[in-house]
Amino acid sequence: MATDMYLASMPEMAPWFGASASMVQLTLTAYMVGMAIGQFLLGPLSDVLGRHRLMVAGTALFLVSSVAVIFTPDIRVVLALRFLQGVAGAAGVVIARAMVSDIARGHRAAQLYSVLSLITSLAPVVAPLAGGVIATVADWRVVFWVLTVFGAVMLACTVFVIPETLPREARSKGGFGRIMRNAGEVLSDRTFRRYALSFAFAFGALFSYISASSFVIQNVLGYSALAYSVIFALNACGSIATGVVNTKLVATRSPQALLLLGVAGLAVFSVLDVVLVLLGVQGVVTLVLIFLAQACMGFVLGNAVALAQRQAQRKNLSGMGSALIGMGQFVMAGIVTPLTGLAGEGSAVPMVVCMAVCSVVALALVRLANASANASVDTSPDGHDDAA
Repeated sequence: MATDMYLASMPEMAPWFGASASMVQLTLTAYMVGMAIGQFLLGPLSDVLGRHRLMVAGTALFLVSSVAVIFTPDIRVVLALRFLQGVAGAAGVVIARAMVSDIARGHRAAQLYSVLSLITSLAPVVAPLAGGVIATVADWRVVFWVLTVFGAVMLACTVFVIPETLPREARSKGGFGRIMRNAGEVLSDRTFRRYALSFAFAFGALFSYISASSFVIQNVLGYSALAYSVIFALNACGSIATGVVNTKLVATRSPQALLLLGVAGLAVFSVLDVVLVLLGVQGVVTLVLIFLAQACMGFVLGNAVALAQRQAQRKNLSGMGSALIGMGQFVMAGIVTPLTGLAGEGSAVPMVVCMAVCSVVALALVRLANASANASVDTSPDGHDDAA
C-alpha cells in the first residue's frame, strides 16, 4: 500500500515540492532502501528476540512516519521519512516470512509462501484504484492519511491477532557478531544465493514497471490518472490469478519447475516489449505485454522465496534467510527506480529495458539454482530431498 497508492499522485507531487520527476521517484527509492536495511536488521533480531514484539514496534513506527510525511514541506525531509517508513514496514515483510518458516516445511511452506504472496498482491489492486480516485479529487497528502488509518488497523491486528511463533528455547544467542556470522553461513550456500538473487532480479523487473508506470501510462500513452489506476489494478489481477493457480499446483508439482516456467514467461514477454517499443510500436500492445509479464509473477515470487528459505531452514536461520532475501529484493528495487527515469517523463524505453534485463538475469539464475539444488539432492546419502 505504501508503494502503490501514491503512484498516480507522483506527477502532482513534483510541482507541489518544486522538484523534478526523478527526485519524486527517489521517495520510492528511499522507501525501498529503508525496506532493505530494515529487513537485514530485523530478520536476524527476530531470531534472537522473537517475532511478535518487533512486528508491533515496526508497525507503530510505520504509523507515526506516515503522519509525519503529511506535514512535511520539503522533499528532502520526505525522502528521510520515507526511508524511516521503509525500515518500519520491513518488520511486517521479513517477520511474516520467518513466521511461515517457523510453522511449515517443504511443499506446505511453498503453499503458504504462495498464499502470502497472493495476499500481498491484493495491495496492487486496491492501492492504485484508491490512489487514482484520490489523485482525481484530492491532493497527494490524502494518500498518506489513508496510509495512517491503514497503519492503525495493522497495529491493532498485530497486537491482538498475530501470535508469537518462535519459542524462547528455539531462539538464537549472541549479538551483532553472531548476526554477521549467521549471514555468512546462509550466504555460503550457493543454492540459497542463486534463488535469493533470482527473486531479487524478478522483483527488479516488477519494480521497474511499478516505479515508472505512472509516467509511462499517463505521459507517454496518454491515459488519465484514474485510467492508469484501473490498468495497474488489472495487471495486478493477472498476477493474483496465476498466484491462485500456483497455490494449487505447488501441492503436487515441483516448485522448481513452476518457478522456471514463471521466469521464462517473464523474460519472453519483457524482451518482446523492448523490441516493439524500440521499433516505435507502443500503445495497447505495450499494455498487453506488460499484463502478460506481470501475470508470470504469480509463479515466481512465492516459489523463489520457498526454495531459498528451504536452504536457510536447514541451518535453523529462517529469520536471517528472510532478511537476506528481503534485502536483495529491495536493494534491487532501489537500484532500478532511478534507472527507469533516466530518459525523463516522455519515454517508455528505460522501463521496458530494465524489465527485460532483470527478467533475463533472473531466468539464468533460476536455471543455475535448479541445477545446484538437483546436484545436492543427487549427492545426498539417501538421494532424497529431506526438506521436501
